[in-house]
Amino acid sequence: MLMAAHVWTPPAAGNAHAGASFPVNDGIVKPGKADGKPYVYPKGNCGSCSAITAWDYISSTPSLSAVAGLIKAIGLDAALKGPFTGTLALPTNEAVAAYAAQFRGNVTAYPEVFNNFLTKLLTYHFILRSAPAWQLSTVALSVRYRNAWTATPHTVTFVVDPSVSKRAPGDWQWSRKSMHSRPMPRVFAVTHIVDEQGNEVTFASKDNFVLGGGVIHTINSVLNAYDIFPSVSAAAAGNPALSSLFDVLQQVSAALNISVVDQIDSTPGTLLAPTNDALNQSLSTLPITPTPAQLYAVLQYHFCPAPGGNVKGLLYFKFKANKFNPCLTLLGLTKPAPTLKLFFNQTLTDNNPLLPMKLTVDYLDLGGQPAQTNIVVPDVTTPLTAGHVVDKVLIPPLSALPL
Repeated sequence: MLMAAHVWTPPAAGNAHAGASFPVNDGIVKPGKADGKPYVYPKGNCGSCSAITAWDYISSTPSLSAVAGLIKAIGLDAALKGPFTGTLALPTNEAVAAYAAQFRGNVTAYPEVFNNFLTKLLTYHFILRSAPAWQLSTVALSVRYRNAWTATPHTVTFVVDPSVSKRAPGDWQWSRKSMHSRPMPRVFAVTHIVDEQGNEVTFASKDNFVLGGGVIHTINSVLNAYDIFPSVSAAAAGNPALSSLFDVLQQVSAALNISVVDQIDSTPGTLLAPTNDALNQSLSTLPITPTPAQLYAVLQYHFCPAPGGNVKGLLYFKFKANKFNPCLTLLGLTKPAPTLKLFFNQTLTDNNPLLPMKLTVDYLDLGGQPAQTNIVVPDVTTPLTAGHVVDKVLIPPLSALPL
């Protein structure tokens, strides 16, 4: 029978780790359109633009040598060797080093998986259109990194100082074709960029125009999309909705003299993260008080290691039934128990193809019966994991729990 030794305690009211929240979609709707405000940028043949390509500028700039290596590693350099019409906000060597210092585990041991992470991270720094550091007003701009679930781009925000202005160059143009006949207005200096996690990122250099009318800004920190983090602990600590999970991870680790977070950070795979409400409700209504070993088994039931470290074993939306899905959980590997699997699936929301799909995970519950949880935030990425925030705690079948 289950033992009653206590380890888990609910957090006090108001206990939350600092950081920006994931945009949890309770009523599933698409977010508002980015780039709603008009902005200005150089035409492709602008007089201020250089004949040097974006890649030549990046690869020849000493302060960008680290990010140049990352761009080359994921093959993005090929797209930058000709005319470039977008914007790159690229972190300095120091900024890359500070971000890399937050990695946990040997992330480079799985190059295919790690490059998947780098691709998402760096494409968040790739603004779709040329965006000089002089603008009409503070404006949110779409980036190349897209949200597959909502089919919309992620954004960064250029913040202007209305006290510093100048006349926009005559060879610039409006972002809206309907305004192209208007003369260039006065524009204001962009002081910094705000990313989706609310970080204010300053410039090391601005407005390095390249062949094609594109522009490169050098920045003093890595930009953070709301769903990309340097580690699992950063993802948990960076969101108040996951503070209870973070507390459980810490308490189990201390009780068993292990680091559950380090185990996950060092293993390619797919992780389910229950919200505070899910954890507090599920664990407080159990008929027993779970032991540390039992809680560890529950946590193992929320993680599917990628077989052989294969990047295809990281289950992102869109989910497909294949040899990786359903996935065998870490608990199923440990027991071993081949039935302890999770099946990720998707269905139309209200039979409306225009809405983001309803995402669910099927599993076996405490009584060994089929059960299901909803994914409320999909595709949270860390160097080696694909994470999904869910609205239930997955309690495994009683037979899988240690006595």
